Amino acid sequence: MKRNTIFNYAHFLILSIVFLVILSLFSATTLAKSYQPEISGSFESGDKLYTDPGLSEDDTVDYYKYDKQWLKYRQQLAVGEYYYFKLQRQQRIYEHSQTYDNLNLETEANYTFYLTEKLRNRFKVLLRDKEYLELDYRYKDYQLARLQYSLQYDLSKKHDYELILQKQWTEYEISPENDYQLNRISFKWGWGVTENLDLDTKLQFDQQLNNSQSGSTDKNGRKLSLKFKYKL
Repeated sequence: MKRNTIFNYAHFLILSIVFLVILSLFSATTLAKSYQPEISGSFESGDKLYTDPGLSEDDTVDYYKYDKQWLKYRQQLAVGEYYYFKLQRQQRIYEHSQTYDNLNLETEANYTFYLTEKLRNRFKVLLRDKEYLELDYRYKDYQLARLQYSLQYDLSKKHDYELILQKQWTEYEISPENDYQLNRISFKWGWGVTENLDLDTKLQFDQQLNNSQSGSTDKNGRKLSLKFKYKL
């Protein structure tokens, strides 16, 4: 039931984005002809060795190897308007801490387009299926679906704003009492104070709602950050 529930959310969200993309193709067919679709990807593998300080590599505390691959299809429709689909696979295998062995699969979709000359919005969907490979730790397996909507407004060359709304569902297949939902609202303000000084402010509100049977408390958080960049 758990897997079906979250992937019903997922299918609905992805189909919604696909529908929006198809609508945009009718309105931007002429413009899109001048843009070629892009396919990009990456294949990566590596390992990491843990040893106690001062001891040789023969005295191994732990060792793991990983591999990661992703493939992305991107289509530009117009200036500032595009969509993409991305698939990713990542696996980690440990020599001693087999409880951490896991396989992570992700699917991501993004559709970005302008509403007006200064107003742009973005729909983004992320699906994740994380599986722990050791049988005794399969209770940690989970599926995640995340929907994000952002609205960007360029007021002027000095001021730009962004509103981000995010909803996330996390469901555990074997231990559903650990299920939770995460709601997030963020507001960003970019200010070009001078030609050499840029300020970026972010205000974020989080709300985590846990399953009533989890025994965990719900969580509410706030975060305020200020970043600056100055050209000497």
